[in-house]
Amino acid sequence: MPWDAWALTTLKSPVNERFAVMLKPNKTILGACALLGLTLLGLGAMGPWQDLNNEPLPEQPSVALGVQGLLFARPFVLEKSYRHNWRLERPQVKSGLLLVLEVDEVFSVPRNTLESVLYIGDEVAERLNWGTGSGRVVAICPAALGADGLPALDLLSALMWYGSPELPERVDAARVQSELAAASAAGLVPLASEQIQIAREAGGALLQLADRTALEREAARLVLRFASPERDLAEGFLTPLVR
Repeated sequence: MPWDAWALTTLKSPVNERFAVMLKPNKTILGACALLGLTLLGLGAMGPWQDLNNEPLPEQPSVALGVQGLLFARPFVLEKSYRHNWRLERPQVKSGLLLVLEVDEVFSVPRNTLESVLYIGDEVAERLNWGTGSGRVVAICPAALGADGLPALDLLSALMWYGSPELPERVDAARVQSELAAASAAGLVPLASEQIQIAREAGGALLQLADRTALEREAARLVLRFASPERDLAEGFLTPLVR
């Protein structure tokens, strides 16, 4: 396999697929990618419970644990749909909600292996950042449009929680239902209606965007606003694509 193709394959995942696409036309950057790929492979060999300093990572809960709060909720609709790579079925997404969640510290630690998957209602939410240093996670939750032209996700009744460790791209509909049943059995309940209302007011009106790239940039601005310790990550999303 050519080295540039190897670099793109090594880096391809739901979290960094856009990064790989961004790099494809620019072979100067691909050299760095190859080195980064080797670094990532080395990190993988360290095992699931170690960080860069060989310190053990906090153990992830084996039972469902709800998010602590919701700070921001804004509905969005796209002109052009994209593929939801954080689901095994890879459904097309054209609408949903941009959310800012407050989460337990254990979920804010970056990992290079299985992670506690974030669920909203009956969907896998796409986490844009870890919440490192802030405890705040910006997430995209796909939702079909309702008859009123708005994403049909009822935050007043939806559970929001972290399920058992897995790779999000391996989660299918059956797994979602299993995790939802486990969360309900664990006694999780929706967030308070007052909190939902405040988050909706903070989010504002329906956001109409062209495509996935525009959505990512809106999400990145939320990272800058609510999770500033991860500023570098946000600025990466805001950098214009190399053509």
